[in-house]
Amino acid sequence: MEQIVFPVHPICEFLTEESKVRVFNTTEQDEQGSKVTHFFEQTSFLHGEMEWQKKLRSMPVLFWFSRRMSLWGTISFNLAVFINLIIAFFYPYDSGQGAIDDSMLLMLFWILTGLSILGLFSKQYGLQPLTLALILRSIYHLGIGNTLILLGSLNLINKVVFVVSFVGNNGTFIMGYKAMVMDVEFLYHLAYVLTSTLGLFVHELFYSILLFDLIYREETLFNVIKSVTRNGRSILLTALLALILVYLFSILGFLFLKEDFIMEVDPLLQISADPQQTEASQDFLKSCSADGVSCTDETNVPAAEEEEGESNTERACDTLLMCIVTVLNHGLRNGGGVGDVLRRPSKNEPLFPARVVYDLLFYFIVIIIVLNLIFGVIIDTFADLRSEKQKKEEILKTTCFICGLERDKFDNKTVSFEEHIKMEHNIWNYLYFIVLVREKNHTDYTGPESYVAHMIKEKNLEWFPRMQAMSLVVTDGDGEQNEMRMLQDKLGATMKVVTTLTGQLNELKEQMTEQRKRRQRMGFVDVQAGASGTLPPSAAGGNHQIYKP
Repeated sequence: MEQIVFPVHPICEFLTEESKVRVFNTTEQDEQGSKVTHFFEQTSFLHGEMEWQKKLRSMPVLFWFSRRMSLWGTISFNLAVFINLIIAFFYPYDSGQGAIDDSMLLMLFWILTGLSILGLFSKQYGLQPLTLALILRSIYHLGIGNTLILLGSLNLINKVVFVVSFVGNNGTFIMGYKAMVMDVEFLYHLAYVLTSTLGLFVHELFYSILLFDLIYREETLFNVIKSVTRNGRSILLTALLALILVYLFSILGFLFLKEDFIMEVDPLLQISADPQQTEASQDFLKSCSADGVSCTDETNVPAAEEEEGESNTERACDTLLMCIVTVLNHGLRNGGGVGDVLRRPSKNEPLFPARVVYDLLFYFIVIIIVLNLIFGVIIDTFADLRSEKQKKEEILKTTCFICGLERDKFDNKTVSFEEHIKMEHNIWNYLYFIVLVREKNHTDYTGPESYVAHMIKEKNLEWFPRMQAMSLVVTDGDGEQNEMRMLQDKLGATMKVVTTLTGQLNELKEQMTEQRKRRQRMGFVDVQAGASGTLPPSAAGGNHQIYKP
């Protein structure tokens, strides 16, 4: 079929692919009418963005940076990963206690260089190994500290370039300060620049925060976070219920089971800071080693006795606050509840039954019910988000965005569904036509353009084709005839059934009438038979019967 040609305004050539993707990503409604309405509302935003893109062409430097925004974002994320790998392997690098020595660095350099060469020949994954090899070479020659400064500076400069390209694509500065403050994405990139600055000038460990950029880049991880925040009120209320239960169990433990809250502790070893004592102990050890006598057993005996003398347990419920902290800390972190860390009572103790009930109630109410309620809300929310995403993708793949006809309507037709959404109901052609109507002078409108302009002004969507397509008009006549023929056949069959049922009802009615007449006839005969067996009444008015002997 021939493609339907819409008049296109020259400004439409400035529509970017990022804008098209944003329109689809922000269309979250499943109903077809809601999708078209949302798309219609997005046309105003896209029109303004086209105007900005047109102005951007007059600034060659900013336009060059803006066109490569995705490249700058990828470079920033890779640099953040490389910086954190260096910190993980070599920090603290000032002490020289890194996990890899110089020989290992050289070996890894040549291995990564070979992998990068193979990757460049295969045109896949060649830049990452080459970058790692150059970083290792820089560590070998410049040192770890200078390499971190170099990579941090490159990351900061690259992120500034990314922010410039982001502003160039979205036109953030021309929106006003209020729009800039309300733009969450712009504030996120500014926070990224601030974190990179802190990592470069304050401390290297600030670079670890940059790894959260993975959540911004990956939609799956973003849905994981959204599964917690979407039903945040339910989760917070359930957590508040858990805190109330912990508070009540803490009160019960403080009133009745205070002696059972005895925790095992591991106190820190008190190392003497007296230098004279330290030198004397070192001299003593040297004399023992010089004499060839083992002093280990003799010197460790007093220490062992002192450790045995020290108590490794302490009371954890002398105050209600300590009870709350103990139950909250140990009770929620242990699989069996707070009973796993309390003293094990003897069965002969008078409070043994109460202790059993206390442990079981905490386990069933707090651990099994309340905590699993929180986990269930999070898991169900994540499953709902995934099903919504799949349903949205399925609707976009199997339903025409403009008219709402599904894929099966084009089965066994002269036009396929792909040809329909590409040639006949192309969503971007409708967008171009709306932009044309808004840009064109009112005095130059044609008849259809005047009608559409009026509809756009009234925010009326009746000019969109709903559940109809021109490619189906040719075959609609045959389809309607076939449907009429099928309806006539069904009607004829129904009439035959009705006629049959009517005949059966008439036959049944006749049979019932004959049975009624037969019964009436039988009753009349019985009456006559009874009358013939009696005498007529006498003149005296008596009924005299003659009985034969």
